Amino acid sequence: MKRRIYLWLFLLAAPWVLQGQQLPQYSLYMLNPYAYNPAYAGVAGTLFAHGAYRQQWSGLRGAPESQYLDAHLPLFFLRGGAGIRLENDKIGAHRTTRAALHYAHHLDVGRAGLLSVGVGIGYIQYALDGGQLRTPDGIYEPGGVFTHNDPLFPEGRVVGAAPLMEVGLFFRQQYFELGGAVQPAYVPTLAITDQGAFRVQLVPQYVGMGSYRVQLSTQLLLMPSFLLKFDPAATQVEISTAFRWRENTFAGTSFRGVTSAARDAMVLFGGFKITEKISFFYSYDIPLSSLSNVQKGSHEILLRYDLGKPLIAGRLPPIIYNPRFLGT
Repeated sequence: MKRRIYLWLFLLAAPWVLQGQQLPQYSLYMLNPYAYNPAYAGVAGTLFAHGAYRQQWSGLRGAPESQYLDAHLPLFFLRGGAGIRLENDKIGAHRTTRAALHYAHHLDVGRAGLLSVGVGIGYIQYALDGGQLRTPDGIYEPGGVFTHNDPLFPEGRVVGAAPLMEVGLFFRQQYFELGGAVQPAYVPTLAITDQGAFRVQLVPQYVGMGSYRVQLSTQLLLMPSFLLKFDPAATQVEISTAFRWRENTFAGTSFRGVTSAARDAMVLFGGFKITEKISFFYSYDIPLSSLSNVQKGSHEILLRYDLGKPLIAGRLPPIIYNPRFLGT
């Protein structure tokens, strides 16, 4: 059974006709919109940094594992913000690594609105470890012969890399936020020629996010949110409800997959402040899909650093000359 699932994971992204993979899934998306949208860079008005680790479908061999590190901050002199994100996503024998730099330009809209337009440029690397693959006709002797007996399956590690571009929009009003992004908006074909005639084409992934804040009391805040991800092959919707108590305790739940065909998981999450600037969050996905019989759910950990104050002052106020000194 495990070998069959492992082979299925390979065929799902077979490099000779690879049409891309879904973006990594993060259940704590509402706590870090920058993980999906470059336009969020700097809009918080201070330095934010995050580190996340996700183990998806625990207990299933070859299941996805994802990690990322990011940081972003405002650039008041440019009326915008900048950020950096490093991400690693592993599925079975496949590994995708990204590194990107982002700039977002902020525009005031009305009296309390903010519109941000973000763009990112970076580098993406795709690697396939043929040593983890098995074929029905292959010969695999411990410490001896290792051959797939199939020219389409590499027996070693093959790597392809290319530049990429990301774009995004973000809008914030007093009580709600709405954003959308394309990751990657552009990336050329990744050609891998070391072993086999491989051609990797990553398909753009579209992301939409939104949240609303309701102040239930002076100490309790309600925050419903949603995450929409889609590409030409599939669409996934996640709806979440979270509560924040006294600015230092966070808890909520999500439901991923609206239709019966897309139903994936129910998510329980929570977190708290470790110090004034560092917070810890954890989520657990209760599986609801057809894979629930062969996996034990998904785990995700997120650490956040929040400086909590502007790095530098914003735009200087206009100079107002006192008439008493004009004649001196």
